[in-house]
Amino acid sequence: MRQRTDIMAKKSKNTKISKSISNKVEKSLSYLTNPRIKEIIERRFGLRDGQFETLESIGQSHGITRERVRQIQSSGLKILKSDKVLSLFDPIYKQINDLFKEHGHIVGEEHLYKEVTGIDEPHPRRGELYLLLTLGDPYERIVNDPKFHTHWQAHPKARTEAEKVAKTLISHFEKQGNPYKEQEVLNVLSKKHSGLPRKLFFVVLDISKHVDKNAFGEVGLSHWPEVSPQGIKDKAYLVLKKEGKPLHFREITDLINKTGISKRPAYVQTVHNELIKDPRFVLTGRGTYALIDWGYQPGTVEEVIEKILQENKKPLTKEEIIERVLEQRQVQPTTIILNLQRSPKAQKLDDGRYTLA
Repeated sequence: MRQRTDIMAKKSKNTKISKSISNKVEKSLSYLTNPRIKEIIERRFGLRDGQFETLESIGQSHGITRERVRQIQSSGLKILKSDKVLSLFDPIYKQINDLFKEHGHIVGEEHLYKEVTGIDEPHPRRGELYLLLTLGDPYERIVNDPKFHTHWQAHPKARTEAEKVAKTLISHFEKQGNPYKEQEVLNVLSKKHSGLPRKLFFVVLDISKHVDKNAFGEVGLSHWPEVSPQGIKDKAYLVLKKEGKPLHFREITDLINKTGISKRPAYVQTVHNELIKDPRFVLTGRGTYALIDWGYQPGTVEEVIEKILQENKKPLTKEEIIERVLEQRQVQPTTIILNLQRSPKAQKLDDGRYTLA
């Protein structure tokens, strides 16, 4: 009940801030007495429908160059950045400054817009926040960053701290070689960077281009197939690894569709074809597949028998061979016996045990 109350209070706070921004932006636009300047500002910042229009598209509708549109926009922003206009936003900037401080002075753009407006899709209120941040000092929008997705920062050292956290994350995953639950990752970061705000860790997880989270809430390097699966075979690998046991290809298909990791529906035959071709998967029998990572040996039953005999230093009884093959393959014991008898590499000794010929 407490958690629900906190969520409702947060939504209410966001609504109040968003409405306050909306009222202030509307008042500030009254200072743009030139209709064309006002129109261009509205279209550039999505104040009409939430869509941020390009200089090019606006220029085409007016029959002017994109450079001319940029000049008109600059004139409008200059007016809006005047002291008499910016003073309207002082109370709002204080709240936004507090939000940035909580996050280590850096926030992912999408998270920031949703945090303040409570809206997660194109909307004029998101555009109003975009305009407000553009006008304010020291907010800076970073777009083409090689390490991070689009974000806003309010302090020159913010990115440096975020880079340190990201470096720790990448180093950790490279050593471990597998994804971790988000809470486990946060615990690692808390030990390594105890002096930084905890929310900064969430920011880095949100904006890093090299770290990502999969459909099961596990965090790892973004190029790992179990974190960012690119095709059906990677998605099959992800769900199979998550289940931790061999599954029939129909079950694997169902899991891909149920988890929502694929935007398009996965089809049984497509999944089966990919499992057959990919060396990461081992057919254990009757359409059931396991991961080679789990210690399953590729090949036919006969080849599995030969591999077992090769790895053992002493001869094995028929019963021991059957038991070990059943750990690798879902087949009938009679199938194992037939393959054992016809294998040219399996030699039967006088005492009934078998060894590699």
